[in-house]
Amino acid sequence: MDSLPIISLEKLKQIDLSGGNGKNPENQHLYNVCLEHGFFYLKDHGISTELIRETMAASRNFFELPEEVKKQYGQDKQTVYPNTSRGYVPLYGETLHQTTGPDMKEIFDLGVERPTSDLPFTGQTLMPDDTVAPNFASSHYQLQREVLTKIVPHLLRGLAIALDCPPDWFDPYFDKLVAIHRTIYYPPEGGIAGKHTDNGIFTVLFQEYFPTPSLRVYTKDNWIDAMCLEDAAIVNLGDMLQLWTNHLFVSTPHEVLHNLNQSRISIPFFIYPNVNAVFQPIGTSQTINPTDIMLKNYNSIWVKKTGGGRALELK
Repeated sequence: MDSLPIISLEKLKQIDLSGGNGKNPENQHLYNVCLEHGFFYLKDHGISTELIRETMAASRNFFELPEEVKKQYGQDKQTVYPNTSRGYVPLYGETLHQTTGPDMKEIFDLGVERPTSDLPFTGQTLMPDDTVAPNFASSHYQLQREVLTKIVPHLLRGLAIALDCPPDWFDPYFDKLVAIHRTIYYPPEGGIAGKHTDNGIFTVLFQEYFPTPSLRVYTKDNWIDAMCLEDAAIVNLGDMLQLWTNHLFVSTPHEVLHNLNQSRISIPFFIYPNVNAVFQPIGTSQTINPTDIMLKNYNSIWVKKTGGGRALELK
């Protein structure tokens, strides 16, 4: 394979909305793509290009603020546990692959805003208001709402049908899902995200369009460049879905090598089940708490600095 396959969310929704249990051709295509690649373009997702561009522009304006301003919203100022799941991180703050070392990128993490809680990954993000970063908070939260209503439920149901399960099979595990919603700034000529796998169920990524790609994906046989496809998101499977499907679907390694003379903004949404939900991998009696997996991954990235997901397996 020298390019990523394409899935139409609108076609997946046809059987979802009809209430049928049989696979349509797009469900079968999704199954094959997840079985073979675990990385695909998602078109017909229903989110406006204008909103995506507005959110990226607001992100770039935030990252262009003075460092002392951005640090007022840093991880050390956040109250959600772990505080490494929210807030601003400067260049070389995150390590996704031990050999590569700290990544040359800036990030800002937020989540689904819920009342303050002792539960991990639950609470309020300290965000800049419009006097500091105009439209930053409002555009991100609007985009988040649309991703969580227009994409995530239908993709979960498409996956359930692809796995020969009822369409609503995943629903009880995601009625109060955890989403790590991130915006990333890759500086010109050297922005990096080291080789890693994502830790959740799946990731929905919006990236700026450039004719030369920066995202690289490992597809069983070799690394390929993931070209930017206008009006399409990118979806990749994570470690938790690999566990849930008993390794039928496998999380896909990827990295970013950004060498253009322009900065690059990308906005991924890392989707996880409810905090402290317990699931059984298909065909087993084993029980897994996704929060434990998340906390272990955060410890690997931010404390041990050995990388994200299955990074230690990647050379």
